Amino acid sequence: MPSVPDGSFPSADEAARSLADIEQRRDQMRGSATEARWVYVLSGVVFFALFASPDFLGEAAVAWISPALGVFGLGYVALLNTRRGSALLGRPVRPRRQEIPWRPRLYLLLAVAVVLLAGLALRLLQPDWHLAFPYWRTVIGAVAGASLAIFGPAWQRALLSGAAPGGRTGKSAVNGAR
Repeated sequence: MPSVPDGSFPSADEAARSLADIEQRRDQMRGSATEARWVYVLSGVVFFALFASPDFLGEAAVAWISPALGVFGLGYVALLNTRRGSALLGRPVRPRRQEIPWRPRLYLLLAVAVVLLAGLALRLLQPDWHLAFPYWRTVIGAVAGASLAIFGPAWQRALLSGAAPGGRTGKSAVNGAR
C-alpha cells in the first residue's frame, strides 16, 4: 500500500485496487514461471520415443537410450539456466528453490525416488523376468509421455502455488523479501 503523507489510511477503493493489483501480479508470476505447453508435449514425445524404441528398433536401441536421455536433459538444463533459453522455453521467471515449501518438494523427491527405484528393480529383474505382453515398453512410454504432456502444466502449477508471493513468509519467490 502506498503511504499517505499525512498518516491517514487509504480509502476502501484504493485498498481494493491495491489488492486487485497484488492478485494480478501473483497470477502473472505464476503464469511466467511455468513453461510453454509445447515443452511438455515435446518432452512427452521424447519419453515415448525413448521407451518405445527397443520394441520397434530392437534391443540394439537400448544402448543409446540412456545417452539420448542424458543429452535431452542436459540440453533442457542448459536452456533453462540462460536468459534466452528460458525465454525460448516460455519461462522468463524462475522461483528460487528455497521459496518452494518443503512438503511439495518432498513429495516430488519421493516420487522421483520411487520411479528411479522401480526402474532399477525392473532393470535388475529383467534378465530373469520375461513379460508375455508384447510392446510393454511402448505402453509404458505412451502412458508416461501422455501423462507428462497432459498433466505437466498442472503439476508444475501445483508445485509453484506454494511459492507464490505473499504467502505466510511475506516474501516473493521471484524477488526475495518485500
